[in-house]
Amino acid sequence: MVSTSNDGIMSEYLVKYGVAKTSERERPTDLLETLYISERYQAGDDLKSARANYDHSVWNDVPSAEIDRRLAALDVFMGELARNRAAMWGLN
Repeated sequence: MVSTSNDGIMSEYLVKYGVAKTSERERPTDLLETLYISERYQAGDDLKSARANYDHSVWNDVPSAEIDRRLAALDVFMGELARNRAAMWGLN
């Protein structure tokens, strides 16, 4: 079942991020999509629309140093999100 609320969609991307980070093979496209969606979430945008309209070409003119910086911020954000979701779901 696909979530349609921003929180539900973000939970799906939290799982996708965990899989991408723990996978033995690199998943740069998954990480970039997750980065995009998480930034839209933090901006308060509608994630259903953001997910439907996502195109990897948004990264074409972004310097690699900027992507690296934003991926590091994503790592911090996802760690906080995971802790918050674990507490909310009573997993602590």
